[in-house]
Amino acid sequence: MSTSSRLSRRAWLKTMIVTASGAAALPLLGRAAQAAPAKVSKAIAHYQDHPNGRKMCSMCRYFIPAGGTRGHGMMGGAMGPGMMREGHCQVVLGPVNPRGYCLLYQHA
Repeated sequence: MSTSSRLSRRAWLKTMIVTASGAAALPLLGRAAQAAPAKVSKAIAHYQDHPNGRKMCSMCRYFIPAGGTRGHGMMGGAMGPGMMREGHCQVVLGPVNPRGYCLLYQHA
């Protein structure tokens, strides 16, 4: 696929949300959606429990470490307390492995 024909992650995510939720969700994409972004399933994000090279959830801007908030410890929280326990993601549903990876990865 050429670089010019590739979708940005944000455009891809919006397309997937609209496609997955159908036309009924369109009225909901106003202020509420801007305040709290919708989460997608692990299947839609192509989540895996292992890293993709050096890319892993604990290094992603959307990762929330177990029992805490981003920004505590080395690597924005990845090397702080609970670094090896499952955390959560701002855009993917359910618990995520800090060494996992998905297509929505964005370096912190």
